[in-house]
Amino acid sequence: MSSAANIISSRKATTWRATSTTRWLSVFFAASLVIIWLASAISGGSLLNSFSSVTDPNFNPGSGRPTKTPVTTKERMTTQISAPFYEVLRKTLKKRGTSIEKICPGSDAVARRVLEDYGAMFVASKKVVPPPACVFISEDQVTKFQLQAGVATETIGADEIELQPEAMKQFLKARAEANKESLDITPRGGTEAARRNFVDSMRLWDTRFLPALDYWVGQGRLTAEQATRLRSLPLHEQVAEVLDLEKNEIYFSKDLSKSILYSIAAPGTSQHIAMLALDVTEFQSPRVREILAQHGWFQTVLSDLPHFTFLGLKEDELPKHGLRSVVVNAQTFWIPNVDTR
Repeated sequence: MSSAANIISSRKATTWRATSTTRWLSVFFAASLVIIWLASAISGGSLLNSFSSVTDPNFNPGSGRPTKTPVTTKERMTTQISAPFYEVLRKTLKKRGTSIEKICPGSDAVARRVLEDYGAMFVASKKVVPPPACVFISEDQVTKFQLQAGVATETIGADEIELQPEAMKQFLKARAEANKESLDITPRGGTEAARRNFVDSMRLWDTRFLPALDYWVGQGRLTAEQATRLRSLPLHEQVAEVLDLEKNEIYFSKDLSKSILYSIAAPGTSQHIAMLALDVTEFQSPRVREILAQHGWFQTVLSDLPHFTFLGLKEDELPKHGLRSVVVNAQTFWIPNVDTR
């Protein structure tokens, strides 16, 4: 019995010591947490940060703070909010000594529509000369502007093309870079892939307007009398009425499925007249598009896939110039951001 009592007494003592030790460890641990909390509060959290940073994959041990992962140009571009186009344009034109009302009167619905569809060129780099108006009304006006802007000429294959000097310079650089990768960048459609005159724009308008007119008469959507009247209208009024008809889904594009302005420019409004546009044969190549963008050339007219506009800007600068990106058929178009007007 005495031996059993001794064993029981010994077990109780061991249990008490274990319990006591556990209690002291608990107290010590709690006190440590209090000390850490107080130290963190005094130092603005730096001590706790030093603990948590150990598990941070971006932590830089030498600096005591997380290292920010570099943001690529594409990431910056996709997270940037585009500035309102009209706001940017007002400031840009003021620096040039003009205004939106002077180049594109608010009372002229055609001019304003053209501005919102083709207006990217008006916020281009200072190294180019934008048109003095949204709509040229004569060959004399076009000729005067083109002489003022300056014309650079280059022969590509069998085709002689003309652009503004800076636009040509950057196009040739882009082409040289493409050639190094066994690619090429060539004009699509010959000479008129670049510079055009007023008569060219009228002729190309008719290649869309006249066949569409005949089609809609045949479909019974327009009468023969309406068609005759439309053909006889002064040019500016004709464009205005075509755009009105398109509001009722009577479209005049080549495939009759969208606005004529996404197929061909209204007479006197083309970026080709400004010598800041080039239709490119290899437009379907992602690498060609990338090279052109690196040299300031971008797609800016929705649905006109071969059409590139020289803006002379970096791609991540475009949002602050009032342009927003729209992806169509895996191709990125930079168009005026007019949603917040």
